[in-house]
Amino acid sequence: MADNKGDFLVGLLIGSALGAALALLYAPQSGEATRETLKRKGDELKDSATDLYGQVKDQTTTLASQVKDSTTNLASTVKDSASSVATRVGETVGKVKEDVAEGLATVKSTASEEAGTVREAAKEELAKMRQAGHPATTENTTA
Repeated sequence: MADNKGDFLVGLLIGSALGAALALLYAPQSGEATRETLKRKGDELKDSATDLYGQVKDQTTTLASQVKDSTTNLASTVKDSASSVATRVGETVGKVKEDVAEGLATVKSTASEEAGTVREAAKEELAKMRQAGHPATTENTTA
């Protein structure tokens, strides 16, 4: 929209200059009056161009400031998001470590209990075999 305003102002200045030139060419005036009119119109055109330059400069400064602010806000948002993701990843890794440690402890406990149960069952079976006089139990009695 700012570009449309600038285009309009440039068109207005060009149109004014052309209109003034045509008016001077077709108006019956003396050379002195024509020179004075040309000088006045030239000064008006210069003032209009200076005003237009000031407006464009102000708009450019405003736009640059808006871009800078947007960039700063975007960088801050990205930084905050990255920090949040890093925190969540750290929490998830910690939870996984805890879950693995708990699972390992459960597996060790269960394996130890099962080994004890198997050991007791083997002792009972060996005792039964000894009572029955099984020949394999007389060779190795240190089990």
